[in-house]
Amino acid sequence: MKQCLVDKKSSDIYNDFFVDHTNLIKRTIVSVLKKFNSRIDSVIVDELFQNVALKIIKNNYLDKYDSAKAKLSSWIYVIVETSIIDDLRKQQKHKAETLDETFTIGVTTHFFTVRNYIPKSLLTERQMEILLLTIEKEYSTKEASTVLCLSESAVRCMKHQALRRLRNYYTKYDSYGGKHDH
Repeated sequence: MKQCLVDKKSSDIYNDFFVDHTNLIKRTIVSVLKKFNSRIDSVIVDELFQNVALKIIKNNYLDKYDSAKAKLSSWIYVIVETSIIDDLRKQQKHKAETLDETFTIGVTTHFFTVRNYIPKSLLTERQMEILLLTIEKEYSTKEASTVLCLSESAVRCMKHQALRRLRNYYTKYDSYGGKHDH
Protein backbone atom coordinates (compact mmCIF):
# COMPACT_ATOMS: atom_id res chain seq x y z
CA MET A 1 0.00 0.00 0.00
CA LYS A 2 2.81 2.43 0.88
CA GLN A 3 4.46 1.88 -2.51
CA CYS A 4 1.18 2.83 -4.16
CA LEU A 5 1.22 6.07 -2.25
CA VAL A 6 4.54 7.04 -3.75
CA ASP A 7 3.44 6.26 -7.32
CA LYS A 8 0.00 7.91 -7.38
CA LYS A 9 -1.62 11.14 -6.36
CA SER A 10 -3.57 11.03 -3.12
CA SER A 11 -6.96 11.60 -4.79
CA ASP A 12 -6.33 8.69 -7.17
CA ILE A 13 -5.41 6.41 -4.28
CA TYR A 14 -8.61 7.21 -2.40
CA ASN A 15 -10.70 6.92 -5.54
CA ASP A 16 -9.20 3.51 -6.34
CA PHE A 17 -9.62 2.36 -2.74
CA PHE A 18 -13.31 3.25 -2.64
CA VAL A 19 -14.00 1.80 -6.09
CA ASP A 20 -12.34 -1.47 -5.03
CA HIS A 21 -13.78 -1.68 -1.49
CA THR A 22 -17.21 -0.03 -1.49
CA ASN A 23 -19.01 -3.38 -1.25
CA LEU A 24 -16.80 -4.54 1.62
CA ILE A 25 -17.39 -1.29 3.51
CA LYS A 26 -21.17 -1.43 2.96
CA ARG A 27 -21.35 -5.12 4.01
CA THR A 28 -19.39 -4.21 7.13
CA ILE A 29 -21.78 -1.33 7.86
CA VAL A 30 -24.76 -3.69 7.63
CA SER A 31 -22.99 -6.19 9.91
CA VAL A 32 -22.23 -3.56 12.55
CA LEU A 33 -25.78 -2.15 12.36
CA LYS A 34 -27.12 -5.66 13.01
CA LYS A 35 -24.79 -5.93 16.00
CA PHE A 36 -26.34 -2.76 17.46
CA ASN A 37 -29.89 -3.81 16.50
CA SER A 38 -30.21 -0.65 14.44
CA ARG A 39 -32.59 -0.04 11.58
CA ILE A 40 -31.05 -0.96 8.23
CA ASP A 41 -32.05 0.58 4.94
CA SER A 42 -30.17 1.80 1.88
CA VAL A 43 -30.36 5.47 2.90
CA ILE A 44 -28.82 4.79 6.31
CA VAL A 45 -26.13 2.56 4.79
CA ASP A 46 -25.28 5.26 2.22
CA GLU A 47 -25.12 7.98 4.89
CA LEU A 48 -22.86 5.84 7.07
CA PHE A 49 -20.72 4.99 4.06
CA GLN A 50 -20.22 8.73 3.48
CA ASN A 51 -19.27 9.19 7.16
CA VAL A 52 -16.78 6.32 6.96
CA ALA A 53 -15.31 7.63 3.70
CA LEU A 54 -14.92 11.11 5.18
CA LYS A 55 -13.30 9.67 8.28
CA ILE A 56 -10.82 7.66 6.20
CA ILE A 57 -9.95 10.67 4.04
CA LYS A 58 -9.95 13.29 6.80
CA ASN A 59 -7.72 11.23 9.10
CA ASN A 60 -5.51 10.04 6.24
CA TYR A 61 -6.09 6.44 7.29
CA LEU A 62 -4.81 4.90 4.05
CA ASP A 63 -1.33 6.19 4.87
CA LYS A 64 -1.60 4.58 8.30
CA TYR A 65 -2.86 1.17 7.19
CA ASP A 66 -0.28 -1.60 7.60
CA SER A 67 -1.24 -4.98 6.12
CA ALA A 68 1.34 -6.67 8.36
CA LYS A 69 -0.63 -5.62 11.45
CA ALA A 70 -4.23 -6.29 10.34
CA LYS A 71 -6.28 -7.66 7.50
CA LEU A 72 -8.03 -5.02 5.43
CA SER A 73 -11.45 -6.33 6.47
CA SER A 74 -10.52 -6.05 10.18
CA TRP A 75 -9.15 -2.56 9.68
CA ILE A 76 -12.33 -1.48 7.88
CA TYR A 77 -14.48 -3.10 10.57
CA VAL A 78 -12.81 -1.02 13.30
CA ILE A 79 -13.28 2.21 11.33
CA VAL A 80 -16.92 1.39 10.53
CA GLU A 81 -17.70 0.39 14.12
CA THR A 82 -16.17 3.54 15.62
CA SER A 83 -17.98 5.69 13.05
CA ILE A 84 -21.31 4.08 13.87
CA ILE A 85 -20.69 4.36 17.62
CA ASP A 86 -19.86 8.06 17.18
CA ASP A 87 -23.03 8.52 15.12
CA LEU A 88 -25.17 6.69 17.72
CA ARG A 89 -23.72 8.83 20.51
CA LYS A 90 -24.52 12.00 18.58
CA GLN A 91 -28.07 10.76 18.00
CA GLN A 92 -28.50 9.85 21.68
CA LYS A 93 -27.17 13.23 22.79
CA HIS A 94 -29.47 15.04 20.37
CA LYS A 95 -32.41 12.86 21.40
CA ALA A 96 -31.76 13.52 25.11
CA GLU A 97 -31.46 17.28 24.51
CA THR A 98 -34.67 17.27 22.49
CA LEU A 99 -36.49 15.24 25.15
CA ASP A 100 -35.30 17.57 27.92
CA GLU A 101 -36.40 20.59 25.93
CA THR A 102 -39.76 19.10 24.99
CA PHE A 103 -40.42 17.75 28.46
CA THR A 104 -39.52 21.05 30.11
CA ILE A 105 -41.88 22.88 27.75
CA GLY A 106 -44.61 20.35 28.52
CA VAL A 107 -44.04 20.61 32.26
CA THR A 108 -43.99 24.40 32.07
CA THR A 109 -47.22 24.51 30.09
CA HIS A 110 -49.05 22.03 32.30
CA PHE A 111 -47.16 22.28 35.56
CA PHE A 112 -50.08 23.36 37.71
CA THR A 113 -52.03 20.24 36.74
CA VAL A 114 -49.06 17.89 36.41
CA ARG A 115 -47.81 18.78 39.90
CA ASN A 116 -51.00 17.37 41.36
CA TYR A 117 -50.47 14.05 39.59
CA ILE A 118 -46.80 13.47 40.36
CA PRO A 119 -46.60 10.49 42.72
CA LYS A 120 -45.23 11.71 46.06
CA SER A 121 -42.52 9.07 46.16
CA LEU A 122 -41.28 9.85 42.64
CA LEU A 123 -39.39 13.07 43.45
CA THR A 124 -37.59 14.16 46.57
CA GLU A 125 -38.88 17.22 48.37
CA ARG A 126 -35.78 19.12 47.20
CA GLN A 127 -36.31 18.11 43.56
CA MET A 128 -39.93 19.28 43.77
CA GLU A 129 -38.79 22.62 45.26
CA ILE A 130 -36.29 23.07 42.44
CA LEU A 131 -38.92 22.36 39.77
CA LEU A 132 -41.37 24.75 41.43
CA LEU A 133 -38.78 27.52 41.53
CA THR A 134 -37.23 27.00 38.08
CA ILE A 135 -40.36 26.09 36.14
CA GLU A 136 -43.41 27.53 37.90
CA LYS A 137 -41.78 30.68 39.25
CA GLU A 138 -39.27 30.88 36.37
CA TYR A 139 -36.28 31.49 38.64
CA SER A 140 -32.86 31.20 37.04
CA THR A 141 -30.54 28.48 38.31
CA LYS A 142 -28.57 31.14 40.19
CA GLU A 143 -31.70 32.54 41.85
CA ALA A 144 -32.93 29.07 42.83
CA SER A 145 -29.51 28.19 44.25
CA THR A 146 -29.56 31.35 46.40
CA VAL A 147 -33.08 30.66 47.73
CA LEU A 148 -32.25 27.01 48.50
CA CYS A 149 -28.70 27.68 49.77
CA LEU A 150 -27.24 25.25 47.23
CA SER A 151 -24.59 25.57 44.57
CA GLU A 152 -25.74 26.27 41.02
CA SER A 153 -24.33 22.93 39.87
CA ALA A 154 -26.33 21.11 42.58
CA VAL A 155 -29.52 22.82 41.41
CA ARG A 156 -28.81 21.94 37.76
CA CYS A 157 -28.01 18.35 38.70
CA MET A 158 -31.14 17.89 40.84
CA LYS A 159 -33.35 19.51 38.18
CA HIS A 160 -31.91 17.18 35.54
CA GLN A 161 -32.46 14.16 37.82
CA ALA A 162 -36.05 15.23 38.54
CA LEU A 163 -36.84 15.75 34.86
CA ARG A 164 -35.25 12.40 34.01
CA ARG A 165 -37.35 10.66 36.67
CA LEU A 166 -40.52 12.33 35.39
CA ARG A 167 -39.66 11.57 31.78
CA ASN A 168 -38.94 7.91 32.60
CA TYR A 169 -42.11 7.60 34.65
CA TYR A 170 -44.41 9.22 32.10
CA THR A 171 -42.94 7.35 29.14
CA LYS A 172 -43.20 4.03 31.04
CA TYR A 173 -46.74 4.55 32.38
CA ASP A 174 -49.79 6.06 30.79
CA SER A 175 -51.90 8.74 32.46
CA TYR A 176 -53.99 6.07 34.22
CA GLY A 177 -50.99 4.39 35.83
CA GLY A 178 -50.91 1.46 33.41
CA LYS A 179 -47.78 0.31 31.64
CA HIS A 180 -47.32 1.11 27.98
CA ASP A 181 -46.97 -1.79 25.58
CA HIS A 182 -43.66 -0.67 24.05
